[in-house]
Amino acid sequence: MRLIRIAIVIFYSSHYTLCTIMCTKIMDRAKQGNNKPIQLQVALIPVCKMVIRFGLHFHEFIRNLQVAYIKAAEEILSESNRKPNFQSIAIKTGMDRRTISEYKNNDQVNYTNPLNKMDMLIIQLQIYCGKKTNGQLTIEQLQIIIDSIYAQHIRSGAIINELLSNNIIKKLEDNTYKINFTLQQQLSEISMMADEVDYTAKRLFQTYYRNMFYGNESNKNKLLQSSCLSSKIAPRHHNKVQLLVKKELEKSQSRIINLLQKHESNVVENTYPEIGISQFQFSSNND
Repeated sequence: MRLIRIAIVIFYSSHYTLCTIMCTKIMDRAKQGNNKPIQLQVALIPVCKMVIRFGLHFHEFIRNLQVAYIKAAEEILSESNRKPNFQSIAIKTGMDRRTISEYKNNDQVNYTNPLNKMDMLIIQLQIYCGKKTNGQLTIEQLQIIIDSIYAQHIRSGAIINELLSNNIIKKLEDNTYKINFTLQQQLSEISMMADEVDYTAKRLFQTYYRNMFYGNESNKNKLLQSSCLSSKIAPRHHNKVQLLVKKELEKSQSRIINLLQKHESNVVENTYPEIGISQFQFSSNND
């Protein structure tokens, strides 16, 4: 399992994010007359943090951004009962028709992205350590593997620090290094978290998108979205308050589950469109 694949799943599926962010950009310019999309940058930072932490590099992000733009434009056009052909997608996205055509005619190409250098390094470390009895690397051996991939464009010391900080390798007492054999478990846990983040993010932006473009037609169509927060609670009380908030959310979740179950029919899962709520806590102290 590769980090790049995990990140692609997150960004590729949660394309609703892009529609909402672009609307933020337009409103920002309309209100302020400012060509610098500050709100767009702010909105993109959490997305960028997520894909960076999951190992997606910039050129990979751009490739998947193109796919997400095309997917988002197709959905917007379909919602308006318009055919999402190359020309209409190009007008919506500002992308070249040849780029759109290349994707549409080869829609599986996005699943064959080449490994980025960090992915290649992790694989080489796994292969090298797997061949050794003790699975250990000297600093010189580690540097040789790093330089064979990064070609000394980035100092090996900086790469080693990155590997250590992400628990990919660990330093032993005799100044040798060993790959962390819980790495596969880490990747598995990241994959599970990625699926959860993907699902939650998609639901969150679906709500914003629906309320922004369809909620004005009738208040009955609006879905509930609200934030309850306070900036008057001293940091020393935050843990206590977070626990109390968690308990309240758990009670609310239990009541909602009971409410939904009362109205369920005796059919298999995924027979009908989903309906329900998503809830989460946050603390700006943890950023």
